[in-house]
Amino acid sequence: MRPLRTLLGIGPRLRRLYLGFRHPDTPLWAKGLALLVLVYGISPLDLVPDVIPLFGWLDDLTLFAWLIWGWESCLPAKVRQAIAQQTRSK
Repeated sequence: MRPLRTLLGIGPRLRRLYLGFRHPDTPLWAKGLALLVLVYGISPLDLVPDVIPLFGWLDDLTLFAWLIWGWESCLPAKVRQAIAQQTRSK
């Protein structure tokens, strides 16, 4: 499990997601968007029902992937710099 997590870089990305969410200068709409994606992922009501094999999980997986790999691009530059600084220092 660890090599796969290292390969995908999920651990550091989740840490940056958490730090960005907690940063006071992160816009409220960006925090709301992250919460909306997480709630949609755990919700039993989906655009494509989870009972349909593979396709039911694909919409959830796509949104989670976007959240993990693309959410930082929604943040202002000064928030991204602060997050990068925090992750380098620890």
